[in-house]
Amino acid sequence: MRVPDIGSPAGFDVATVLTGSGVTLLLSAGIMTYGDRLQFSSGELYGISGIVLVVLGVLVGLVLVATGNR
Repeated sequence: MRVPDIGSPAGFDVATVLTGSGVTLLLSAGIMTYGDRLQFSSGELYGISGIVLVVLGVLVGLVLVATGNR
């Protein structure tokens, strides 16, 4: 008998989704607040932030797979 995972009632991890949403909001707030102090436009900052998060996610995923945790 398989025990249901209360952390992913809809087939995805609720904690991961909430954390990702929080990171997105923090990045958005930072770009809106401090974006004019940098030499990049807001669109470029969003793009750079997205690329960094994707790369970090892939690296963490690869480490988890390599260590046998996923």
